[in-house]
Amino acid sequence: MGRERRKSDGSDAEPFWSSVFFLSFGIALLLFLVAIEHQNWFTLKPATGTAEAMSYASAINGTKS
Repeated sequence: MGRERRKSDGSDAEPFWSSVFFLSFGIALLLFLVAIEHQNWFTLKPATGTAEAMSYASAINGTKS
């Protein structure tokens, strides 16, 4: 009963940095899972109507690629 729990040799900042690490890991994982569900967010599209018309005109047989 006379034994006391000793604190680990780590500094007091250790719990803070581990919390920051796990929070950033969770956010990165969430962003990854959202990104793989919405692949259409990463396709290149013409920004204006003129650019879209030029893209359409340059495609073979008028079909978009």
